This record gives sequence, C-alpha cells and structure tokens, in this order.
Amino acid sequence: ERRLLVRPGPPKASALMACASDASPIAYYYCEVGVRERLALSRTSRPEERTEGSFLLQARFEPSVLRRLPLEERPGVRFAPEVAMFCFPHGVRLVNASVAAANAIPKVTSFVLTASDKSRMYGACIVWYEPLPDGVVQACVDEVMPECDGVERAAERALAGELHAPEAICLLSSAPIFEALNSCCRQLFRMRLSGGDPASTEYMLTEASLRPLLTTPLPDYGGGGGGPPGP
Repeated sequence: ERRLLVRPGPPKASALMACASDASPIAYYYCEVGVRERLALSRTSRPEERTEGSFLLQARFEPSVLRRLPLEERPGVRFAPEVAMFCFPHGVRLVNASVAAANAIPKVTSFVLTASDKSRMYGACIVWYEPLPDGVVQACVDEVMPECDGVERAAERALAGELHAPEAICLLSSAPIFEALNSCCRQLFRMRLSGGDPASTEYMLTEASLRPLLTTPLPDYGGGGGGPPGP
C-alpha cells in the first residue's frame, strides 16, 4: 500500500506561533480540486460571445472541491470550500492534448486563505493536466449550447477524448510551513501517478495512505524535525 512519508524539517518560530495548538497536524485537510465531474460555466463565459474556434477551448469553468479528507470537520478548524478558487483564481481553462503534453510538468503554488468566518489557513497545491472524461464534455455541450446549430454542437462534441483539464491536490495547514507543504504535494502527486489507470479506484489516494500527513503533529520549536522518517 502506498503511504506518505512525512519529514517536515525544523519549522520557523513564526510558523509555530501560528499553530492552533501543540497537537496541530502537518495538514488539517487534504482535497482534490478540478472539473472532472462537471463543467460549470463561469459567469464571464457565454456561448453567444465566443469568437471563431472552439467555445470549450475559449470558455472558463468554475472549479469545485471533488474530494476531501477527512470528511468530518476538525474541531475548531472548519474546512473552507473557498479553497477551490485559491487553486484556480482565474477559473479553469481546457486545453487540447498537445498543449497538455507541452505543460506536463506540474506546478506547485502556495497561498494564505482567509475564510468567510475570518479564520486563516495556509495552503499549498500542485496542479497538472488530466484527460477530461468524454461524458463530461458531452453533457457540457448539451447544457450550455442548446441554441447553437447542430454543426457547431457536433464540432464541440468531436473534441471529446482530446480535451484535458487542470486538476489540483491541495493541503491546508494552520501554520505557514510552505516548504513542507510544497514537498508533501509533490510526493502525493508521485503517489497518485503510481496508481496507474485514472479510472481505477486504486488510483485514488486512500485515507490510510494519507493518515501520516493528517495526524503527524508539527514538531516542537527547536525539536529539529519529527514525524515518520522519509526514505
């Protein structure tokens, strides 16, 4: 079974001061963000305003949280669904297979999230391109382009199997330990790739494999590390 090995390294004093408690884990929440289940059109994208070429390749779509762990709320630390917009602040743009291949190296970013209840969380995410399921493309064309003629809809549907969408793995912590979070995101991405077929349930990271990340406490100041040893 694939398991994440956490080696956070010595944190800075400022990071530790930001922790909610001495028992704060490395990450409070793990989530996956993207559009692989449904293409929800952004309010700024309208089929009638498209220019020449594919509307699906011009439009912007709203990202959503596809999966999160743990499912229950952590005591005193609410999960912020707003994290989806922090992973994709400009919305989601689809690309064809050649563009996805040219941008195959995933990108890691970090951010500070202030939720609607004014609580603050520190996040990191890794973004890469995944093939978009054909059914999601077909459903989107039927939903957002009902008034377009049959030729236009057929041309958009023909893109099924070619379109790719960015997807993100995100971690949320109570402390600004960005270097550790970025490193964990990269390792999670490698674990996900090792799962093989994206359609397989084995492809999904399990709660058991993520448990070290979600339960390992932040090391004490001056403790010089801690947590399960890395390879």
